[in-house]
Amino acid sequence: MRLRGVTGEAMRDILSGTTHALLYAAALMAIMFTAAGAELLQLRSIDERIDDYVSSGASTYVVEYPGRIDARSCESLADAPGVHAAGAIRTADSRISFAVLPSTSLPLLEATPGAVQALASANSRDTRALTGSESSGVWLSGQAAETLGLTSGQTARLADDTPATIAGVYPSPEDGRSSNATYAVVQPVPRDGVFDECLIKTWPVPDSIESLALLSVGTVSDDGDNRPTVRQLNTRFGAGLDSSALFSSRATAWMPALAGGVALALGFVAVWTRRLELASALHCGVPKPALVLQMMLETASWTFAAIVLCLPLPLAVMHLWAGSAPQQIVVLTLRPMLAAALGAVAGAVAASLCVRERDLFAYFKRRI
Repeated sequence: MRLRGVTGEAMRDILSGTTHALLYAAALMAIMFTAAGAELLQLRSIDERIDDYVSSGASTYVVEYPGRIDARSCESLADAPGVHAAGAIRTADSRISFAVLPSTSLPLLEATPGAVQALASANSRDTRALTGSESSGVWLSGQAAETLGLTSGQTARLADDTPATIAGVYPSPEDGRSSNATYAVVQPVPRDGVFDECLIKTWPVPDSIESLALLSVGTVSDDGDNRPTVRQLNTRFGAGLDSSALFSSRATAWMPALAGGVALALGFVAVWTRRLELASALHCGVPKPALVLQMMLETASWTFAAIVLCLPLPLAVMHLWAGSAPQQIVVLTLRPMLAAALGAVAGAVAASLCVRERDLFAYFKRRI
């Protein structure tokens, strides 16, 4: 039997409804969509947990060593793998008062550009570069801005009538962070000289974060009791978050195998319910390889239809995924879908191979 004859017979079965292509395409689409959706929900849950951890400041580390943090060394840590921003902070000798509340003075902190960048993205997983206008003027913590009634871009008057441009407002939620920048005014300064702290925003957290952080220290005191300390900005979420372990231990890790197994059963049933028809074809002289190929083509038709119907899901993930690396999420979403497609075809082939001509009369007797 020639290939043209096999494809023609497969096409006639599909168009006549013998294959029940629409029914099996809908069933396979349900398997694919359920498996891919479950995987997507699990990945989203992991991504949200990482977002909460990073945006809380749990992956941000602070090196404290008053008067001994080298600004340039601290800023250079931003080039290390996993470090998104790093900068130095020191407390100014004087405090600052605004004309709207002249009787209330706020701590004035001097921060290098990297520190301002880390503060500006304190409640976000991502870290963005500062614009030119954000690099000049002063920054207010969210609490200070609310108290003073000031917003980003405004020009405020200090208590001595000096104008001050509000370059930006950085978040300062009361969520367990231990920082002197929670209620303060931050003045951007050049990355020169010595400071009190080095702020390092990371993700994923480097294994050698403490050793890396200590590279920001300029000189170490001879006093054994006077040593730099490295701590998390926020310890509310624990000492660490193993995202690799979360991913490998997720409940849907075996979803491709499960989807493939269920689809294999579906493909087997789709062909096995036609065993009387197939055995009759074998009895009439149709070669077994040609029959197997015909079943593969018919199964491939509704398998392809199911894939096309499920494509909006990975396309939506590509454009709407709020987390990082959407391409990797799309690949993980496609895995159970492709496994289901291969399982359906494999099941059809297995059922085709199980049909035997000598069992024709047995199939006839047991027909429904």
